[in-house]
Amino acid sequence: MLLISLLILIIFLGLEITILIGVKVGLPERLSLSFLLGIGFLTFVVFLLAYISNLNFSLPNTFIILISLCAVCFILRFNKIIDLFKEMKFKRMTIKPKLLIFWGFTLIVFAFTLLTNLFWPISDWDALALYDFRANVFLIDTNLIHAALSNSYFVQYPLLTSLAHLFVYQTGVLNPKFIYSLFYLSFVTTFYYSLRRRVNENKAILFTFILSLVPEILTQATMAYTNLPYMVYLCSGIFYLYDWIKNRNHFTLILSAVLVGLSSWVRFAEPFWLVPLLIVFIMAVKNKKWKEFMYYLIIILTFYLPWRVFTDYVYGATIPVSNTVGLNYLAILKSINFEKILLVINYLYINVFSTWGLIFLLFIMILIRTAVNRKKSNNTFLYITLLFFAFLFAGTLFFSINYPNWQDIPESVRRVSMFLLPLTLYWIALSIDY
Repeated sequence: MLLISLLILIIFLGLEITILIGVKVGLPERLSLSFLLGIGFLTFVVFLLAYISNLNFSLPNTFIILISLCAVCFILRFNKIIDLFKEMKFKRMTIKPKLLIFWGFTLIVFAFTLLTNLFWPISDWDALALYDFRANVFLIDTNLIHAALSNSYFVQYPLLTSLAHLFVYQTGVLNPKFIYSLFYLSFVTTFYYSLRRRVNENKAILFTFILSLVPEILTQATMAYTNLPYMVYLCSGIFYLYDWIKNRNHFTLILSAVLVGLSSWVRFAEPFWLVPLLIVFIMAVKNKKWKEFMYYLIIILTFYLPWRVFTDYVYGATIPVSNTVGLNYLAILKSINFEKILLVINYLYINVFSTWGLIFLLFIMILIRTAVNRKKSNNTFLYITLLFFAFLFAGTLFFSINYPNWQDIPESVRRVSMFLLPLTLYWIALSIDY
């Protein structure tokens, strides 16, 4: 019962945040966003209070923080929240047979991941050694500062998934893996409605169906790793960024910034958040509207910087970051050669892109067609996707120069680059004609 109450309050908090931001979407999409925003904001605020105010982790504190956040959001947007609930009239609806089949299938796959997660306990190494381990430590050592200083490797990754696990454990439930099924369902729903705004219904159904069965994504939905939540936040942020480019709705841009910012609260080391930031910067230069870029930057840094400050505190960093980064870049530039570039391209193809099967083949075929057919009207999402490919290549090249054994972890690079799959599928859906 405590867990159900916790989940309802988390979703309600996320629902209020969507209203605060000014998001105007249908109920299924809003509920999906509500879970993502609710769990993201709750874990982030709990971390801030634990770090800044030295507040201990406990079930009463978790509920007090959650209820307080809900109360504050409710006061700020009282009228709009009431209006939204008044508009929710549960009347008899006529659903098209194809949509009924599609959502029925989606719920069956979701139920499969949920039953798998409920039946099988956490068993994957990184979860046992870090993500879930931190949650179990926090149950015993409820002080964040003390726990982190006693185990400095705790700060290798931000705490979103670990605190989510902790909240479940605090309610007395012994297996928090169901959280990843909720991430999976939220993303499939968000993907469908984001794509549906750009393509016809049949195409949106087809490509969402393909996305829901991609082995890499489906497998991660039954693992307590950070890769799935990271993909969900980052890709969702890109979908809404693309919506903003198309409709110039300020609230959509804010939503994109929040989701991209939350991706850095899941995984900190990969700087892929720079890609959407760069895109907004280019749009600001083009339209001479710097206020939008500043909003985007500030929101992302709001989620990014606190963890950076905390890690510096734990590690006791004393070396100026600018000097070390400059020396690294200089060394990298001297080490780059054609042979190294080919080696990295081959490594990425074998360990990442070749595992996509027909999706990557279709992507290359449509990419060639697009390059030949220069009259193609709009390739904005393609340019966004290619920027991510470029960042992945540059990051792998950097890693190959700085770490001699860089080729020994192909599974890791495959998981890290998993977010490219939904982006690629999204662009294929936008480009293919039928």
